[in-house]
Amino acid sequence: MANCNKCLKNIVHDCVKLTCKYCNSFYHKKCVYGNIDDDHWMCFSCTGTLFPFNHILDDNEFKFNLFYFNNSIEYNKLLSLKLNPFLYDDIVDNAMPKNLFKPNCVNSCNYYFDNLLDIDVSFSDNFSILHLNSRSFNKNRDNIEIFLSNLKHTFSVIAMSETWFKEDQSNLIDITNYNLISVPRKNRKSGGAALYIHNSLSFKLRKDLDLIQHDSSVNVIDHSESIFVEIMNSKCKNIIIGNVYRAHRTDVDSFNSDLNRCLDVIANENKHCYISGDFNLDLLQHENDLKIQNFLTNFFDHNMFPLIDRPTRITSHSATLLDNIFTNVFDKKIKSGICVSDITDHYPIFQFTDSISLKYNFVGSTHGRSFTQRNIHSFTNHLQLTNWNHVLNEESVSQAYKLFIDKLTVLYNRCFPIKAKRVNQSSNRIPHKPWITTAILTSINRKDKLYRKFKSSPTDANKRLLVNYRNTLTSLIRNSKKMYYCNLLSEQKHNLKQTWKILNDLLGRKRKQPFPDCFDINGTPTTNPEMIANGFNDFFTNIGPKLAKNIPPTHVSFDHFLNNIPSPQNSLFLTPTDTNECINMCFS
Repeated sequence: MANCNKCLKNIVHDCVKLTCKYCNSFYHKKCVYGNIDDDHWMCFSCTGTLFPFNHILDDNEFKFNLFYFNNSIEYNKLLSLKLNPFLYDDIVDNAMPKNLFKPNCVNSCNYYFDNLLDIDVSFSDNFSILHLNSRSFNKNRDNIEIFLSNLKHTFSVIAMSETWFKEDQSNLIDITNYNLISVPRKNRKSGGAALYIHNSLSFKLRKDLDLIQHDSSVNVIDHSESIFVEIMNSKCKNIIIGNVYRAHRTDVDSFNSDLNRCLDVIANENKHCYISGDFNLDLLQHENDLKIQNFLTNFFDHNMFPLIDRPTRITSHSATLLDNIFTNVFDKKIKSGICVSDITDHYPIFQFTDSISLKYNFVGSTHGRSFTQRNIHSFTNHLQLTNWNHVLNEESVSQAYKLFIDKLTVLYNRCFPIKAKRVNQSSNRIPHKPWITTAILTSINRKDKLYRKFKSSPTDANKRLLVNYRNTLTSLIRNSKKMYYCNLLSEQKHNLKQTWKILNDLLGRKRKQPFPDCFDINGTPTTNPEMIANGFNDFFTNIGPKLAKNIPPTHVSFDHFLNNIPSPQNSLFLTPTDTNECINMCFS
């Protein structure tokens, strides 16, 4: 007995069925629409293979899809597309030693799937950056958080471009365990750049490195959004982190000029530096485009090199290298790569720098007691074997209680000692959302496999299968999230405090940030608690004298300003009270 390839149900003997002329697969006739010639019928799969756009009725749409189909890029050919500007002396011009670039970076950049990112690195022993083009963080927030929680690593910094943030949204875009610094695009919806910095790192904002200095007296061209911070590192050099988004079709020459000024400042400070971003310049075309050559030369002249050398934006007809991470770190082992993900049309990129000697200040207690079954069994045995006669024979109740508590405390501390707990990488990872069940995670892995299958073989059938599955999964995740919060609000409907806590979590409002460890006192950053306390004291005790010093002296008395004000002598009147008023108030 055969099954229908459409509804997957059995085809009984008395049911009208159709057989494909080419693949001999069976279908219920009621599952197939339209006028059908039983002798020359072809199934949907064979039709899609032979005529991939037969379902398109509009002529213009047919020509559009036919163009992309004929010019599609085979996914396996991407491995042959690779940036290697060091082959051209007129571009590099001996700007940096060639033997430093290739061993550490170019040969290590590969494609990775987000749930298969098995790079052997430790969070506390390396410095890592993840960059992704979010194309509206609010729109893709759920997918981004699922992507981050599925990764097996905690990144030191998460850089985002095209955030589409507004200036009043800073409290709605929180990511667990990270502090946010963002720059929205002025007077427009799209664009924007942001840095999420792990809350175990101390940093300060570096506005002096912004590519566009809006306080300048000359007219500025808004060609990009950029943000720079400096991570404080007591063990080694401080690290400058930058994130840049250059808007498409903006002036590249002006962008290169401002970038060169920024890199000049960084080069003079002798610090480690990483600049990530979506530059909207295809580095694979550096041979044919002088402006892209100038862009690369800017970095090479300042001893900075790209860590990503393969396409980061891949469509059915193009593969371009638009996103990158540049660094001036030569003497460390660096691992870089590209995550294949369907969040947006840009793939996320990352880098790990080993042995960077960065100091992480983990928040929270690292000590506690271990209540294992073995320790509990040991405590029970000690209680049973202990001689309590000295407690029972004591005549004073207070003294007997004191002896009992002292003995019990000794046994408790012996069986449940306080031990230091190691803060591992998993405790700092972004947790899964509670509505993301095990079944949903399995479905997400299934969707990722379909996406990889579509990229490897971009047929119309594979695309249709991916889109249908992804839409169903998106609807399932949204319903699961809705049910989770409905049940949570229903449980706490009589607790106003918990209700507001749930609503704030649902809206993504930023949690209270921990007190910073580093302060800038008279232009000098410090983490010394005594110097910080003295700095606060000096600031607040000198507010009065500084304000008085800035007020110009005058010989006019304060009485001069009161001459025209009427006397307040008769401005207030209280009616005398009496006995009747008191009696009436008592009986009211």
